[in-house]
Amino acid sequence: MEFHGAGDPYFGGTAADWALYNTGDGGQAFISAADAQRRKLVLAYFPTATEAEQAGTTASTRKGRISALPGKLRSEVPTGQISWIVGNKHVGEDDSELAVDIADRAKRAGATDADLIAQMVAYALACHRANQALVLHFQL
Repeated sequence: MEFHGAGDPYFGGTAADWALYNTGDGGQAFISAADAQRRKLVLAYFPTATEAEQAGTTASTRKGRISALPGKLRSEVPTGQISWIVGNKHVGEDDSELAVDIADRAKRAGATDADLIAQMVAYALACHRANQALVLHFQL
C-alpha cells in the first residue's frame, strides 16, 4: 500500500491509499481499486515484506509512505503441495523459473483466476526463500 495525502476525501481531504498492482506489461504501479477493477488488474504479491517494500518504493510516483501489508492466502491455494514441490527443487533455482513452473502447474490443474495463480506463485517463492535461509543457516 502507498499512503498519500491527508484527510478523508469525503470531508475535503486528499488522502488516497492505493495498492500495488501488476500492470500486465511486466511492470507494477500503485492504482486505485476502482481503476484496477475496471482494467482487470491483479494485485502484486511478494514472498517477503522486504521485497514488497522495495517494489513499492520503485513503483511509487506519488512519493507516499510505503507499507507492506500481509495478505491472507485464499483457501484454494494448495500450500502443502506447493511446499512439497518447492522442497524438492534446488535452492539455487532462479525465481523466474520457479514462478513459471508453479504457474504452469496451476493452469494445468485447471486454475483460471489470475489472482489465485499470483498467490500460488508468491507462496512458492516464500517457501523458496525459507529453504534458502535454512541452507545459509546450516551452512550446507
